[in-house]
Amino acid sequence: MESINTDFDYRFLYLYILFIFDMQYEPGTIDCHVFLECKEQIEKMLLRLHKVDNTDHICDQLQSIYQQIEGMHELKKVKRKKILSNQELIK
Repeated sequence: MESINTDFDYRFLYLYILFIFDMQYEPGTIDCHVFLECKEQIEKMLLRLHKVDNTDHICDQLQSIYQQIEGMHELKKVKRKKILSNQELIK
């Protein structure tokens, strides 16, 4: 039988808030859509694993992957804004 972790973890709350805000964002490219889907899946895994004892190491690894994907997503958005800005200058 699984034991339930009753300690409140602020990381859980943070991820939940990120999950809510990401759901409202419409991706601009296929890559952004993929990044958002992957982050959503990680958020769901973290929400579930948070309730199980002895999963801290796995949760830390998932959070690290989440941050890597977030970084890639931000780079993609910056690159896209730069391209759109350059296209406006050409017009």
